[in-house]
Amino acid sequence: MFVARAFKAAFGFLAVIIFSRKLGASPLGTYYPFLALLGIVGLPADLGIGEATNKRLSEGTKKSSYLGAALVLKTPIVLIVGILVLIFEQYVNQFLGADLALLFVVTLFVKMAGGFSMAVLRGELRVGETAILEVIRPLSWLVVGYLFYLKGYGVRGLIYGYLFGSLLMAIIGWWKVSIPIGRPTIKHAKSILEYAQFSAVSSIGGFFYSWIDVAVMTMFVVVGTGVTRGDVGAYENAWRLALVVMLVGKSIAITLFPQLSRWDAEDATDRIESAIPSALLPSLLLVIPAFVGTLILSEDLLRVLYGPEFTVAWLALIVLAAGKIPQSLHILLSQALNGIDRPDLAAVAAVISAILNLVFNVVLIWQFGLVGAAIATTLAFAVNTLLHAYFLNKFVDIHLPVREAGWSIVASGVMGVCVYTLHSLVAIESIYSLLGVVLVGGVVYGAVVLMYEPIRSEAQRVLRPLVNTATS
Repeated sequence: MFVARAFKAAFGFLAVIIFSRKLGASPLGTYYPFLALLGIVGLPADLGIGEATNKRLSEGTKKSSYLGAALVLKTPIVLIVGILVLIFEQYVNQFLGADLALLFVVTLFVKMAGGFSMAVLRGELRVGETAILEVIRPLSWLVVGYLFYLKGYGVRGLIYGYLFGSLLMAIIGWWKVSIPIGRPTIKHAKSILEYAQFSAVSSIGGFFYSWIDVAVMTMFVVVGTGVTRGDVGAYENAWRLALVVMLVGKSIAITLFPQLSRWDAEDATDRIESAIPSALLPSLLLVIPAFVGTLILSEDLLRVLYGPEFTVAWLALIVLAAGKIPQSLHILLSQALNGIDRPDLAAVAAVISAILNLVFNVVLIWQFGLVGAAIATTLAFAVNTLLHAYFLNKFVDIHLPVREAGWSIVASGVMGVCVYTLHSLVAIESIYSLLGVVLVGGVVYGAVVLMYEPIRSEAQRVLRPLVNTATS
């Protein structure tokens, strides 16, 4: 999953760089709200059924009946949501700044089909086989989107690339699914809905963290209060750049959820407790130095990678990088809480943080623009993380890798001094000089952090099976 997500990030990152340089910030200020609206509409279109299906299938009983019940529940919901979007076509187009409502509905249907196939595969404990699906959409966005750009389609070309990737994901995903669709029963449908009512609320929290800032900024664009579509494009590029460091954490979390669910069904609490600190450490070892590096190189990163007009988001990028530290904890704690079959508590945390996120974004974007959006999102998600830790600790003992994280802070400080010194001596004018400075910082950090024996031992423990597999 990590390798797949690394390629996914690489293709997506390359696409953002190319489209930013070719199109500029304003067209991206239409494309990103398109994705944000997909997230908004996707909440009622899914209603938590995808996550509930993952959970029930991973428990290992009556898989065919659960899959049949899930499809019967999900299909009419998606159709109704699509019809409602077409009824309010005028307002959808106004939000997007272009006549895209019909294309939006088609993309929604295809995206829902692909996402649900991945939920089924994960419920089969075949998480590794979803790896290829993780790569398809960003690769298609890059290749197909660029071809349409060359044909003069502009922002529509980006959407066509995203749609084509989603279609491939759906086709390959359902081709891989091995569970036959069984006869649905009221009992199985009720079981899915019992879990879905809470996982749907939790998914709201995930959406609010990912897209509510873009949605609120776009509303400010529509009403004409000073935020431009170029600002929206620059902010989302900063967000995506900060998100790169979450590759490890997300890969572990996706892989861990069905396994935690199985352990919970077997009452293997000790295995859950031992897995959490081991899962948290790799992500923390990346997000801490990433924040320090961003603190020094923020403006250079945006200018060299995307172009001068994107540097308006340099301070927002620093705040967003800081926000990845609590997110690295949350992404695993939330999976653990849902994995032990307590989506109700995850939903409580999600509702509280979502309300805070919305309020913070409206107030702080109005007052501070892009930086306000970054602060609002970071603060709300920090609250979400604390609530998940509080609830999870009621059922399992959480042991955070505090000493290892402390040493990572020390190593990041040493790295920061080296990067700052090098930055003052070397003018960063090209992607090569930028990569050179980043590489030096990475080598310094890696050398210092591995001086701490517990981290070195954990790295050897994780890497040894990979080395043995590669050499066998």
